[in-house]
Parts: sequence; structure tokens; C-alpha cells
Amino acid sequence: MARTLDDLARLSGVSRATVSRVINGGSVSPATRQRVLDVLETTNYRPNLAARNLASGRSGVVGVVMHVAAPLTFADAYFSQLLTGICDSLTSQAAGMMLWLGNRTKEETLDNILGMGMLDGVIVTADTIDDPLVDGLRASDLPVVLVGHRRADRDASYVDVDHEAASEAITTHLVNTGRREIYHITGRPNSVSGRDRTIGFRHALRKAGLRVDGRVVAGDYTDESGYEATKNLIESGVPLDGLFCGNDNTARGAYQALAEAGLSIPDDVAVCGFDDLDFASELEPPLTTVRQGVGDIGQEAARTLMSLLDNPDSGPRRVLLPTELVVRGSTAAGTSR
Repeated sequence: MARTLDDLARLSGVSRATVSRVINGGSVSPATRQRVLDVLETTNYRPNLAARNLASGRSGVVGVVMHVAAPLTFADAYFSQLLTGICDSLTSQAAGMMLWLGNRTKEETLDNILGMGMLDGVIVTADTIDDPLVDGLRASDLPVVLVGHRRADRDASYVDVDHEAASEAITTHLVNTGRREIYHITGRPNSVSGRDRTIGFRHALRKAGLRVDGRVVAGDYTDESGYEATKNLIESGVPLDGLFCGNDNTARGAYQALAEAGLSIPDDVAVCGFDDLDFASELEPPLTTVRQGVGDIGQEAARTLMSLLDNPDSGPRRVLLPTELVVRGSTAAGTSR
């Protein structure tokens, strides 16, 4: 069993400094990193985290802030996948996590976090356009990584996807299937993602030469909002052959309203969503959607924060992860997955 870094260096055939960089997530060639990791695994080496944290001046604990109700955090597929991704990445980097949810006001949560004085940094969901909690964390001395972009803040570090481009692509897909009477059920009011997805939807309609005015219906990313918005559209009697829903939950609600009205998907109305959550492929018919890899976003947010901690003077990190249009039976008849 390897007891020291010198033991690991001897067994790996590298320097002590190289072993230290591997353990602490520093820059090392992939081949060298794998050689050291193999030795770590075979020798069952466990670094002395207390000593490492004392030497680095860190606590080894990261704050994760999702200012939503606790039941929603664990019951909603988006938040549960995001949290799982963050946890997986922090665990692999031997970092602890302290979680704050929406059981207090944003001002109280901010005061509690800043008053603790023990966090190395914070990951915070930042989908609201104006958010005093996010602004307060960013104004503090804590390294902060946002899940959600703040393009106007040039020094903000964030991980997100290009909601505008992805929404334009999926709306264009609806157009290419022959749909002309297309409506969009939006996300939460005052949300960055909801705003950007609406912008992308409108861009696609304009490029296709289709009417834009009156094609956007308010929603809030819930099943209930998808159901009510779709039901209202049906009852109003407007021509309707395509729906771009703000997320997969909204689309699931739209399915229910269309079924109750005796309308078939996709023959009467093609439906698509956004996120590609676990249930999307299990709907009947399976849902066409944008895959944004929610768990991947969580993992990348954690990696980005740890990178900021290792290199505090290297400037903000601004990461846009790729998305994928996943075409299934809800927009293309005969497509089962």
C-alpha cells in the first residue's frame, strides 16, 4: 500500500510534483494522469484531505444554491438531474457540498451563506433575469459559477447552453414537417431561458415567412401551464398544427389537453419540448425535444468552480455546452424513438 506521495511517484515512474497535480486536478498529460490514477486505484491510496485543505487554505466544502422549494428540487426531473451531476463531479474531486434551497427568502439565504465564512465557492442556479441572491453572491469575495448565463455581466463565470439557437432549430424542424400554424408555450416569466427560447422561436418563424404576432402563450415550465395553455388554444378555435413547448414538463401537460380534445399527435398537432428529461422518450408518442444534457451541465459547473479555485487569477469561465435535436414520434409519424 502506498503511504506517501513519494511511494506513489516511485510506483508511477513520475515525479512527486506530478502525482500532486493529478490528485489536485492540475494540468497533466492524459497518459501520465491515467498511469498515476491506475496506481492510486491498485494501491487504494487515500489522500489526507485535512492536511491538503490546511495547506491550501480551503475548507473542502462547496455551496450549491437552488432557490426552489425542496419538494420541487427532488421531484422535478430537471433539478434532480442537475443536482446529481453536481454531486457526481464534486465527489470525484473529493469536495464536500452544502445545499441551500428555497425554504427561506433570498436575502436570508444570502446572509446565511456569507455569514458562514467556510465555503470555498458557490454554484448557483441563475435563470431569473433580476435576482438579488445571484447579484449578492457575485458581489462577494466568493468564487461563483452560475448555472445559466448572464451575458451582460462580463466578469461572470457560467455554464449554460445556447437556448436561442436550440429553440430556433427545433421550431425550424416543425416548419420543415409542414406545420404552419405553430404556437409557443413559454417558460417562467422573467427567466433567462424562457426569454431566449421565445426569441429563437420567433427567429425561426420570421425566417420561414410565417406570422409571428400572437403566436406566444404564457407558461411557467409546469405540466399545469402546458395543459391550460393548450386547452385555451383549442377552445379559442384558432388554427393549430404545431406546438413548441418551453420544456418537456410543459409538453407533457399539452399532451393531456390534446388527448382530452380528441386530437392526435402528430397527425393533428405536432408537439416538441426542451431538455430531453428521462420521461420524454416514454411519452406516447415519444417526444421530440432538445437534449441539453442537464446532468452534464451540473458536472461542468462543478468542474468550472474547482478550476476557478485552482487558478483564481485566470479570469471568468464562460461555457456553452452543445445541444442536440432529438426527433421522435411527436413530430414525425412513424418515428418511435
